[in-house]
Amino acid sequence: MSTHTLTTFRYDAALSNFVKKTTQRALGLNEIKIRVTHSGICYTDVHAKDKACGLGHEGVGLVTDVGDAVKSMKPGDRVGWG
Repeated sequence: MSTHTLTTFRYDAALSNFVKKTTQRALGLNEIKIRVTHSGICYTDVHAKDKACGLGHEGVGLVTDVGDAVKSMKPGDRVGWG
């Protein structure tokens, strides 16, 4: 199975800026890879941004890859979560 690059951003209060974190890993058998196109930020995220955590939730995106055991989704499917 191929390796994927995953990127997240988190707010660093000491730097007063967002920090990018990138890692690489293989997609698991029961996992899907999603290219996030939209993500909500609620007021809880505003309070949490100084805690060095990832912001945003209730996202929408497109499936770009699926693990070998995934049968209910395919690349190109639009998905959402909350």
